[in-house]
Amino acid sequence: MKNKKYLLIIPISLILFFIIISFLAVAGCHWNNLKYTGDAITSDENSHISSGYYYLKTGRYFINPEHPPIVKDIAGLPLLFLNPTFPEISDRVNLEPEFTRWDYPFKSYVMPKKLEIGNSQWDWGRLFLFNPNNDPDYIAFWSRLSVIVFNGFFIFLLYIFLAKTWSKRASLIGIFLIISSQFIISIGSLVVMDFMSSILQVIAFVCFANYLKKYVEKGKILNWFLLSILFTSLALLTKFSSLLVLPAMFLGGLFFIIFIKKNVVEVGKFLIRFSSFVLSVFFVIAIFYYFHVHNMTNDEMINQVVQTYPQELPFQGAVILSSFVIGNPLTKGLTEYILGVIMVFGRMSSALQNTYFMGGVYGSEGAGALYFPILFLTKLSISTLLLIFISLILATWKFIYSKIDIKTRLIAFLKNPLSFLLLLFSYLYMVISLSSNLQIGLRHIMPVIISIMLLTAREIDLYWNLKLFRIVKIKFLFFFLATTALISTLISFPYYLSYYNAFAGGTDQGYKIATDSNYDWGGQDVKRLAEWVKENKINKIYAHIFTNVPLKYYLGNGYEPYNIEWGWIPTDSYIVVSIFEYQNNIYNNKLPESKKYSSLKDHFYKKIGTTMLIFKIPEEIK
Repeated sequence: MKNKKYLLIIPISLILFFIIISFLAVAGCHWNNLKYTGDAITSDENSHISSGYYYLKTGRYFINPEHPPIVKDIAGLPLLFLNPTFPEISDRVNLEPEFTRWDYPFKSYVMPKKLEIGNSQWDWGRLFLFNPNNDPDYIAFWSRLSVIVFNGFFIFLLYIFLAKTWSKRASLIGIFLIISSQFIISIGSLVVMDFMSSILQVIAFVCFANYLKKYVEKGKILNWFLLSILFTSLALLTKFSSLLVLPAMFLGGLFFIIFIKKNVVEVGKFLIRFSSFVLSVFFVIAIFYYFHVHNMTNDEMINQVVQTYPQELPFQGAVILSSFVIGNPLTKGLTEYILGVIMVFGRMSSALQNTYFMGGVYGSEGAGALYFPILFLTKLSISTLLLIFISLILATWKFIYSKIDIKTRLIAFLKNPLSFLLLLFSYLYMVISLSSNLQIGLRHIMPVIISIMLLTAREIDLYWNLKLFRIVKIKFLFFFLATTALISTLISFPYYLSYYNAFAGGTDQGYKIATDSNYDWGGQDVKRLAEWVKENKINKIYAHIFTNVPLKYYLGNGYEPYNIEWGWIPTDSYIVVSIFEYQNNIYNNKLPESKKYSSLKDHFYKKIGTTMLIFKIPEEIK
């Protein structure tokens, strides 16, 4: 390891492990027929994959504007080379008589402009992905691979920057905790925003911390200042919740300057520099967005603002936002970004979804303050949790028993401000997350989880040779728990999305804690179900599955939609129910027992993957 040319072998090997295992988990291992291998297109991917290709082909941003474009652009890049059929968007404002949204095969593959401008993203996704000239699984194959490779690249950048900030060992431990987590692998292997956004946010904090440190040391700051602008912009262009990095950077930087410099002039300089930093970030965002809106007319954008502006907000805001459209290209791009921010925070306040959690089904009121803490303790591996717990013991011990006065300790802590920034950011993020009713997956606090992992790595590195309780050195504990973490990851393959640890009874029982993107994200086992139907020559199957893919494409003409709440049970047949729908049904207190799937428990036949429950109904039911 003393030879510098070998120093990158371990991090590159870890990142290659992440890329390969993530890809195989979702793509499967039998690529001769992608229709029957790997994970099906999950709920959100239907929109994200199709909208990314739409942006690159049209320069318009009507589809899926409630998410920034970068992940979707990355997913769309390989499709430019594959050149799949692009649905026609008609000039007609009204719906065409033959247009249908659900019945597959669709009678028309022409998208009415009214639905485009109105953000009918699920319609667009189905018309594009399931066009008779396209192979949806082949498209998803390449889009996912593109996102996974970029995710791996950003992990590598995190390693490089973190090694310069803390140490190479702390950086290695940090990325190990990231790449060995089933929870992170599951999200990082799909065309969704959460993982890439989290990594970019953390990189932005690393660069900003180095900028602050170089500033007070009167070192060269330009490179770190520009890198901070770049990665903060990329983070904000990946997910709107990334905006929280700005107040965290401001408060953390302000406190740092006040405490270290103790000079009013330096505080004024920081305020000016931070203002220029924020303006630069939004300048980059405006430029990037312009390439996504340059083919949208002013009237179309104003119509979009009026249609999508949250009704609970004062309408004057929509009027002001519409006025920005009629300006220069930068204000046009920035208007689209601001509209997306308003949409997503409006969604957080209303949270119109059904959420199953710990034996209850919750609506707009949310599942309560225990939602994220319980999922944190059950979705991460026990090895990772133990390492976090050990680092917490070390940090507490250092704070309580240190003989150095608090002021001196605080100054020493702030001299490398990254830990402080990550702690402050995590606190602000959790305050907002716990006060929100939008609780549809642990992925929504992934930036906090990755921050905790990095802080854990920092503590382990600092006390590498310390004997914990005078029994065993920290480094030996780490190697033991790291080995068990890797074994757990390999054993869990390929069901990372539905992974739960032993505290929750394991993956098979984890759905009893929570579903949604924690377990059943819109039918990821549909292709495994289709393979079972094909191999067993099932001529008729009734299905109640939450998904955004047309089930008839996978299950054939023998598929019939079904819901036990309709009040009848088909005899001499198979019924398949996804875990998401199953839990929402049996824990619905408004339903009588006869209209719950628990009434079919004696007819349970088979489980496909981790999320599909099959019931075999006899000719007569007593």
